[in-house]
Amino acid sequence: MSDRVTLATTTGPLFVALASHYAAGLVAIVTGFAALVVAKGGVAHKRIGITFAYAMLYMGVTASGIAMYEGKSTSVVAAMVVGYMVITATTTVKPLRAGSRPVDLVMMVVAFTIAALNLWTGYVVLGSPGRQLNGVPAGMMLFMGTVFLLAGVGDARMIRAGGLTGARRIARHLWRMCFALFIASGSFFLGQMNFVPEPIRIVPLLFALGLAPLVVLLYWMWRVRLRKRLAGMILSHQPAVAK
Repeated sequence: MSDRVTLATTTGPLFVALASHYAAGLVAIVTGFAALVVAKGGVAHKRIGITFAYAMLYMGVTASGIAMYEGKSTSVVAAMVVGYMVITATTTVKPLRAGSRPVDLVMMVVAFTIAALNLWTGYVVLGSPGRQLNGVPAGMMLFMGTVFLLAGVGDARMIRAGGLTGARRIARHLWRMCFALFIASGSFFLGQMNFVPEPIRIVPLLFALGLAPLVVLLYWMWRVRLRKRLAGMILSHQPAVAK
C-alpha cells in the first residue's frame, strides 16, 4: 500500500491527476451550490447542472485512480457512488433517446452492489479496533449502505412502474443530485478539515457547509414529496421512462 499522495509529494502524471481532481472538486462544489439557488428547470439551472455532473464524474474517475494507487478500496467504492448518483439523477430528467431501461437495470445492480459492500464492510469494521477502515468510520459505511439499499429499491420500483412523472420524478432527481453534492462538500469541508489553515479553520462553519446539502435534500423532499409543491419550477413534460 502506498502512502497518501499529496500535491507536495507527487510529480508527473500523478500530480496532474491529483491537481485536476481538486480542481474538479472545487468546480463541483461551486456549481452544486449554485444549482441549489437558481430557478429549478431554467436554462441557468440546466447549464450549471451539466457542469456539475461532468465535474463530479471526472472527480470520481480520478479519485478511483488515485485510490487504486494508494491501495484504498473504500475510495474506489466512493467513486462508484458518485457515478451512480450523478448518472441516475441526470437520466431521470433527461432520459437517453434510445430508451433508458438497460441503463436503469445496470444502475439498479450497481446500487445494490454498493449497498451490500458498504453494509458488509461496515458490519465487519464495527467489530474491529478503532471501528474504521482507511479513515472511514463503520457508521458512515452503514449509513451509505442503507442509502444505497433504498436507492436500489427506488430503481426497482421505477423500472416496474415503467417510469416516473410529476413530483416523484422531480424528487428522484433532486435527492440524488443533493446527495452527490453532499459527497463533494463532505469530502472537501470535512474530509480535508485538517488541511485548512488554522486561522480560518472555523469548525462549526465547515460542518455547516459540509452538511448543508443534506439539509437542502430534506427540505426538497418535504416540499416536493410530502407537500407536492412544484411552484417556481420550470418543468419539462418529458417523463423518466424505462423502456
